[in-house]
Amino acid sequence: MEPLVLSAPDTNAMLALGARLAAAIETIRCEGLLIELRGDLGAGKTVLVRGLARRLGVPETIPVVSPTFTIARSYPAACGAITELHHVDAYRLSGAEELDATGFEDMCGEGRLTCVEWGENVPDAMPEDRVRVTLVPDIPAGLTPGEAPECPRAVTLEALGPVAAAVLAALVADDQVRA
Repeated sequence: MEPLVLSAPDTNAMLALGARLAAAIETIRCEGLLIELRGDLGAGKTVLVRGLARRLGVPETIPVVSPTFTIARSYPAACGAITELHHVDAYRLSGAEELDATGFEDMCGEGRLTCVEWGENVPDAMPEDRVRVTLVPDIPAGLTPGEAPECPRAVTLEALGPVAAAVLAALVADDQVRA
């Protein structure tokens, strides 16, 4: 499957994309998946995870925030076969061994959706079958991502394996998604 390239013009669009991705996971009755998130600081990785979380039934009363300093956060999910959402930040990790020390193996598998920010820092730990999401903000010259949080983002979704391909096919079938 060719990569899917979308635009998210603002935070609400990124949240909606996360929700539609979760709906696609639910549609194919996926029993476990890893989503690798790539993008610079402030690109919108955590916002996308927040959209996934809300669609998966994580209550609004539970804040979905970046796990930068805790490395990993877990949330109860209540949507189809997915019962747990794990959000991992590998920015400060130097390899698969450090990731494994966080209990990463227990975060993956049946009933779990695991989102890994900065997965490129731990390539040996990434499963072959995963969805890779790359976020590239269109930041006006001279500004930092923090100074331009509402700038549009180019979002590229790649299916790396058969389950990931089924998820993206379900996403494309959703008439709300425009490539």
